[in-house]
Amino acid sequence: MKCKVISISHKPSSWEKEALQFYLKQLPKHIKISSVDVKPNSSKSMDQSLILDAECNEVLRHINKTEYTILWDRLGKKISSHGFADLIQDKADAGQDINFIIGGALGASDHLFQSSQLVLSASDLTFPHRLFKIFLIEQIYRACAIKNNHPYHK
Repeated sequence: MKCKVISISHKPSSWEKEALQFYLKQLPKHIKISSVDVKPNSSKSMDQSLILDAECNEVLRHINKTEYTILWDRLGKKISSHGFADLIQDKADAGQDINFIIGGALGASDHLFQSSQLVLSASDLTFPHRLFKIFLIEQIYRACAIKNNHPYHK
């Protein structure tokens, strides 16, 4: 199964890369994670809706329409670690790859919401984008651990 994390963010710093590698190394061999960092549009001459549209267009360039697309947004449906594990397993069983989109500082455009098959929220808390990418990779790892009946997750 391939998972692509598309994040509207700057390139990761060294500490972020180190944290991401920590979890990526622990994933089962059948899970392949790739990452795309879409540079945030910070033009002061553009209004918020134009910035969101520009970021959306750049994100959509990296999405294959045959893959299942999940947008992470605070307005999305709350999901537990076990529910996320079931979702990942269902997509793996169906042979479907997944795109995970992490919106930018302004959120996501309406078009990005409509282009996603599912909109999820990890929490009512607001996370920095740099930490959320690490959090997402950790949750993919945790989903695999749950489905492998790791004793910690029973």
